[in-house]
Amino acid sequence: MKNKLLIIMLFFFMIPLFSSPQEPVFIDGILIQGYDVAGLTDLQAKEKLTPFIKEILNQNIIVISPDRKQVWITSYQEMGLEIDLEKAILEGLDKGNKGLFLKRWWDILKIKREKHNIPLKLQINHRIAVENIIRLTKSLVKDPQEARITINSQNKVIIIPDISGIGIDLESILNQLETNLKLQGPLNVVIKTKEIKAKLTSEDIRKMNVETLLGQFTTWFNPQKKNRSQNIKKAAQALDEFLLEPGEEFSFNEIVGPRTKEAGYNDAPIILNNQFVEGIGGGVCQVSSTLYNVLLRANLLVTERHPHSLPIRYVPKGMDAAVVYGLKDLKFLNNTQGYIFFKTYVGQGALTMKIFGAIQEDQEVEIISIVEKTFTPETIFKNKPDLLIGQIIVEQQGAQGYIVRVERIIRDNKKNILMQEILTRDYYPPVNKIILTAKH
Repeated sequence: MKNKLLIIMLFFFMIPLFSSPQEPVFIDGILIQGYDVAGLTDLQAKEKLTPFIKEILNQNIIVISPDRKQVWITSYQEMGLEIDLEKAILEGLDKGNKGLFLKRWWDILKIKREKHNIPLKLQINHRIAVENIIRLTKSLVKDPQEARITINSQNKVIIIPDISGIGIDLESILNQLETNLKLQGPLNVVIKTKEIKAKLTSEDIRKMNVETLLGQFTTWFNPQKKNRSQNIKKAAQALDEFLLEPGEEFSFNEIVGPRTKEAGYNDAPIILNNQFVEGIGGGVCQVSSTLYNVLLRANLLVTERHPHSLPIRYVPKGMDAAVVYGLKDLKFLNNTQGYIFFKTYVGQGALTMKIFGAIQEDQEVEIISIVEKTFTPETIFKNKPDLLIGQIIVEQQGAQGYIVRVERIIRDNKKNILMQEILTRDYYPPVNKIILTAKH
């Protein structure tokens, strides 16, 4: 009789195992963080537990500065703390709903008798946590200051020391959060800072061997010509405090960049087809020509240089350097034992450029410009019928042409000539004078 009764009880008990509900429900005895979810679907369980989870994630995290003088209040959620409710629900629904028949039967029997609580676990979204920590503690952060070179009025090279900065030890804070995670808040986090070294230190600067003035040159311009003056200033600023490594080739166009309206350059006179016309970036060639004269006096190896088609007034003949972005460049090689440091000064109608580098032999460099030949331009008359008899118009001013030789003479400290070399020989073609007149 007892065996029959047991079989009947097992039959009724196992009926749910063979049934096929449209969606699974939690079996009796399943709890999630102490909340009874027996008979609920996953959506019903989420609805029941969501307010509790929101309450947890709204709890405070107290962030404390290293000196304990500043406090920031944030929340679990803002700090990137999350609860994977979906994982807990899937784990609960697996009990008694998945697996072989005997396993399911055993889960139902055991859990109904002993209960099974699935705890909710906090986890940290590190990206969100880091973003929040950086936002809260930005007042504690101090950027490092790199060592730098400055030049005094006596052309002495001075090293301004680097200064370390202060950063937030994010790893320490994340470790604190990981170690102290708990559902019952609040949480306390003490900020730890760390020293941030400058990328360029005083020792780095000393190793560059920027020790002395290698060469300098000054050219003059009319400050009343605002557009041209602005172009000169902008190009000169691009070169100021530029460092060139030993063995590296310098490119004027690469450092200064395109001369365009978008880059901030204005219309000013340029040389085009042997005439001065308005063009974007007029005046930049004065910067390149001034630099070229510094390079000559510093006895550096110029690898690319182009003369203008007309002589220009701000440097001696044969000592100009025309630049056109993408077409004509000024280049030189740093063939010294140290870095080369550029310094530019613009003001009061003067452009001064200096370069500094490793100490060289005590030598004197002289650059001379010699006109080998002069060409007289022709005067060409052109008929213009609408002019009155005797009336003339000068369509194009003529200009003399030249062949110019530039030499460099190097002397020792006793004025003895160590070397004399021809650097360049340039041809500036004459420009004919063109006069418009009416025929008689």
